Amino acid sequence: MTGPFYWHGCNYPWSFDGQTAYYGLDFGANVWGSHLGVATRRQRVADDFAQMAGLGFTAARWFLFCDGRSGIVYDDRGYPEGLDARVFGDLDAALEIASGVGIGVSFVMLDHRWLFAGVAGAAVDPVTGETLQVTLPEGRARVLLQPEGREALFERVLEPVVARYGPGGARRDLSGSVLAYELMNEPDFVVEEWEADLSRRVGRPLPFAVLADAVARFSDLVHARSYAATTLGGARLRNLWAWEDAGLGLDVLQVHSYPDLRDTSRDVDLYGTPAEALVGTRPLLLGEFPGNGPERHPARCTPPPTTLDEYLEFAVGAGYVGAWPWSFSGTDDYGPLPHEPLRRFARAHPGLVNPRCTL
Repeated sequence: MTGPFYWHGCNYPWSFDGQTAYYGLDFGANVWGSHLGVATRRQRVADDFAQMAGLGFTAARWFLFCDGRSGIVYDDRGYPEGLDARVFGDLDAALEIASGVGIGVSFVMLDHRWLFAGVAGAAVDPVTGETLQVTLPEGRARVLLQPEGREALFERVLEPVVARYGPGGARRDLSGSVLAYELMNEPDFVVEEWEADLSRRVGRPLPFAVLADAVARFSDLVHARSYAATTLGGARLRNLWAWEDAGLGLDVLQVHSYPDLRDTSRDVDLYGTPAEALVGTRPLLLGEFPGNGPERHPARCTPPPTTLDEYLEFAVGAGYVGAWPWSFSGTDDYGPLPHEPLRRFARAHPGLVNPRCTL
């Protein structure tokens, strides 16, 4: 990417109707045999995006396949056979909605929960032919660990999505609405060598070399078939060095920050640290942080008293290319975003916000 830019965005990780958090259900039919994707709830999602635009946002980070529960058809080895018939209808609807209000979408293809024990799956009874609901004791780790699994994932899932919204794709008219792609959210928790961060829920972790190869391959795919940028949502500032390797092809480096005053060793509080002190001249995005930390947070942690106002102003002044609070959807203990800080930011920085912003 060339030239200065600033993405004023937020995390819209999955839709939420006030009762149901549609984690992994926004795109495609799911392993439970139903379809709850964006196309089935189009007006509700459109209302969310209209509100985001009204608050000034120009970008939204949205999880696509999550832990693999929706949108992908698997063979009897657990490898992807292809996309199910509902995925593109949901993706088209999502990008049409975003395009209509001037918001670019940053799609997160996989969540690190892809490798968690207990991921929901389905299997066919060889005798009756009935589809059975199962839990996968190693998640979908084999897809990424085995060469044939990675090949199936790229050829039958990732490439068809990226190509559809690229300059030669069937929906090239929506290419401008895809801001960026990232292969996986917070892979820090699944890397074999990173013992300090490796989740206990991961039975078969990924060697870093395997992950790095997949990230580089995905970057090559995006650059060849799309106008979008590539990024990767790192969970820990201490691991940011790993994503700086030019061979990974990441256009925008990204870090998440959830410091805890009860356990200062868990995560670093980067508030007050200029971007250039962390990555030199590389573009750096603050991809997640508590959107209303002093007021809303999990009971088990105590975030610093940094407000949304302070984070947003800090990011602009300290050379970050965006600061995306968690989360618009408000589906967890961090809660929804307060609106007044966003309106104050819009009044202070009218050139950075969505022209549909209502001050």
